Amino acid sequence: MQILPDVYLVNGYPYGQHQNGYVVRLGDTYVMVDSGDLEHPTFDLVLANCARWGIAVNDISTLLVTHAHFDHASHAAALQRRGLSIVTNRAGAEALATGDDRTVGYAVNGVFEPCQVDRVVTDGEELEIGGTSILCYEVPGHADSCVVYEIQLRGERLWFVGDMLLTGHTWESVELCWTGGPDYDAPTYIESLRRLAHMPCDHLFPGHGPAAIGGAQRLVSMAYTKAMMERRD
Repeated sequence: MQILPDVYLVNGYPYGQHQNGYVVRLGDTYVMVDSGDLEHPTFDLVLANCARWGIAVNDISTLLVTHAHFDHASHAAALQRRGLSIVTNRAGAEALATGDDRTVGYAVNGVFEPCQVDRVVTDGEELEIGGTSILCYEVPGHADSCVVYEIQLRGERLWFVGDMLLTGHTWESVELCWTGGPDYDAPTYIESLRRLAHMPCDHLFPGHGPAAIGGAQRLVSMAYTKAMMERRD
């Protein structure tokens, strides 16, 4: 499913799955943002959905992992064997290398295949892939491994936010993150949302639910407000 020029949804709600996965064209290459299983194995589905748009797995250079949870990262090892470089932060790299409870396999009755990450990014680091800048923001709280990736295309800021906030069923609704991970921390989560709410963005691509084309900053502010009301002790 094409969402914007050069932005494709290759896993998620249109395909009968809860977890979103994206592919973005950057110059002469592509990057994938998140790929994993939740209720059903979806690796072959992801590859088939890429092929619908003429994208072969060997056209994709990089997997950007928004966080280490099973439904966002469990395909990392398989994609690495296909030639993709795996990118996440230090906490994510540690979780992917061990496949421990930080990957929340217990929540999906799954066994995480460990993977050695190719590149570890830090807060504020800028990647350049295909001649395009990707800014990385570490936003712990939902998990220590959470990273928001900002990709600028055609003068607009696209945020791939994982589970920092989930879009609801209407334009005026947002949902907050799942709290069942071992490294979930409410005050840290609220602080990360506060930080994001004071930063500009144009379009929002969450780990679950529909993308928000336009009005993204308002939705982030709504999530911060909701967290302040519901997640403070």
